[in-house]
Amino acid sequence: MPCPIQMASQLSGLSSHVIRIWERRYGALSPSRTETNRRLFDEEAIERLQLLRELTENGLRIGSVAKLPTEELKARVSKLTTRNITGPKHSLFNADSAPLVTPQEFIAHCLEASRAYDSERLRRLLLRSRQQFGQRGMLHHVICPLVIEIGDSWQAGNLRPSHEHIATAVIREILMTPVSGCQTSPTAPEIIITTLSGETHEMGALMVAATARDLGWNVTYLGSSLPVEEIAACASARKASAVAISVVYPKKCPLIETKLRSLRELLPDTMTMIVGGRAAKGYQDNLSDLKIHWASCLNTLDEILVQTGTAS
Repeated sequence: MPCPIQMASQLSGLSSHVIRIWERRYGALSPSRTETNRRLFDEEAIERLQLLRELTENGLRIGSVAKLPTEELKARVSKLTTRNITGPKHSLFNADSAPLVTPQEFIAHCLEASRAYDSERLRRLLLRSRQQFGQRGMLHHVICPLVIEIGDSWQAGNLRPSHEHIATAVIREILMTPVSGCQTSPTAPEIIITTLSGETHEMGALMVAATARDLGWNVTYLGSSLPVEEIAACASARKASAVAISVVYPKKCPLIETKLRSLRELLPDTMTMIVGGRAAKGYQDNLSDLKIHWASCLNTLDEILVQTGTAS
């Protein structure tokens, strides 16, 4: 009986994200669709996904095997099994030298490394993406969509909380580590970055910190969940040029709105206040009377930081 993509993910051991990429980009399979356009996977499709996973785990590029007939996939997996009996055992995604071209490929491998609780593999993949795409490219095209995918998969039940925690820990480590050889001028403008009290999701704030640092700002990162009075006190003591707040959850909350308004009132008029994150848009209309810069994405954040830094 055909099953939805969530079940196909569980049966194949692949994330829904990887399955969609393999279908759209590589034509690995053609699932049927319901009247509401939801994918349905039959037994043959599940078998193909399992075989393709086995092959890619052993270093083969998905593009080289995606369109092979199922019988050919079985034959290749059989050869791998025979070889592994006498040769060294291949661990999940052991082939670090396997060519990864697109950010989507990096994201797919990062998700699978998270599923395997392979923090070292995830760390190597992210560092490799930094080397391949640069700091800006890694932030915009790998880490940002990866964090969103991890969050969505966790909420949908496609990732365990422990998968999300191990991925978050590694990403946090990468974002908190300055790029080797990059130094910030002591006279560069300073930005204070944190989240409001009660907001414990700090990935967005960490991405802001990495972005600002990369654009030449001196960054004071305060972690998550701080009262507005403490944020304002730090900003005042540091004579900061800007304060950035990440709001991820909840999307619309009168208490959060009140805190944002209070913080803007506590900060000097000359100090830039930036609010971003997945929930930020829900507060923009009601706070349109305040002098707040709203960062809907990293590209918008870049523009705000460049403009503010130039004016400082």
